[in-house]
Amino acid sequence: MAFARRRRRQEGVLELTPLIDVIFLLLIFFMVSTSLVVNREIAIKLPESTSAERESNDQQLIMLINEAGDFLVAGNLYQDASVEALAGVLRDQVGVQSTDRVSIRLDVDEATDYRFVIKAMDVCRAAGISDVRLNTRGKN
Repeated sequence: MAFARRRRRQEGVLELTPLIDVIFLLLIFFMVSTSLVVNREIAIKLPESTSAERESNDQQLIMLINEAGDFLVAGNLYQDASVEALAGVLRDQVGVQSTDRVSIRLDVDEATDYRFVIKAMDVCRAAGISDVRLNTRGKN
């Protein structure tokens, strides 16, 4: 007598708990591995220009100067810093690159005294950077 074996076919069940655990771990991993950059820029209002052109250069250094004459380079604020100290900071930012290929953009507040712009240009010259550009905002 042959008994027919009945195979019970098990239906696939998707367990959600391990899936939620994996997603949670990935979320924690990306939150921890992402660098949380605190925007430490200083507030400036750029002067207006009718001939302003858009230019994008990822290799460009940026120096911000507010109306009080404070310099912001590479996220660090320098108050009453000497030309030599700021030039050293720029040299560190340039690193091993040739200073002939490096350009710097000066973002200067429209109410800043002209002497601070001259100081910034002196800093660039002392660091060996000859390509200095002034940033303005276009007329809207």
